[in-house]
Amino acid sequence: MNDKSYIELLDQAKSGDLRAWSVLQNRFSSFAIKFASKILDDEDLSQDVVQESFWDLYRNLEKITTPAAFPTLLKRALIKHGDRILRKKESRNLVFVDPNQIDQNSKESDSTYLEKECYETIFKNVKKLDLADQRLIELYYYKNYSLVEISKSEGKTLSFIKKRHIHVKKILKEGIGENFRPEANSSFLMVA
Repeated sequence: MNDKSYIELLDQAKSGDLRAWSVLQNRFSSFAIKFASKILDDEDLSQDVVQESFWDLYRNLEKITTPAAFPTLLKRALIKHGDRILRKKESRNLVFVDPNQIDQNSKESDSTYLEKECYETIFKNVKKLDLADQRLIELYYYKNYSLVEISKSEGKTLSFIKKRHIHVKKILKEGIGENFRPEANSSFLMVA
C-alpha cells in the first residue's frame, strides 16, 4: 500500500478502508508534527493538535470533494486547532482579580490604583448585564470556552451566541468607556 498516491488512499479511506486511512495518516504525520511545532513551540501540544486535526479530517471524509486538496485541508485543520490552543494559552496569562482583594493597607502606586479602578468598572458593568449575558462573559472570558462550546452547553444556536456576544461586547465597551481602552488613550497622545 506504500506505493499508492495519497489521492488513491484517500478514496479508499472514503469507502471505509481503515488500513488506507492509517497509511495516509502515517504518511502525513511527520509533516503535520513539524508544521504544528512551528505554530506552537511545544512538542506535546503539537502531537495533540495533529491527532485532533486528523480526527477532524476523518470525521469529515465524505465532505472532501477534491482529494488533491488533502494536504491543504490538513494544514487548515492544524492551523485551526493550533490557534485554538494559542488563544487559550494567551487567555491563561490574563489575570482577573477581584478589586476587593487588592491590599487596601499598602501604599497604592498609580498603576495599582488604575488597575483597581479598571477592575471595579469592569465588574460593575458586568453585574448590570442579564444573568444569561453574565454567564456568556464568564464562560468565554474567564473559563476560556469557545463560542461553539458555549452554544452546545447552553442549547442555543451558534448564530444566536455570536450575535449575543457581539451585543454584550458593545454594551461593555460603552459602559467601560474611553478611559480604559488603550486605543482611545493613544489617540489623545498623538493629538498632544
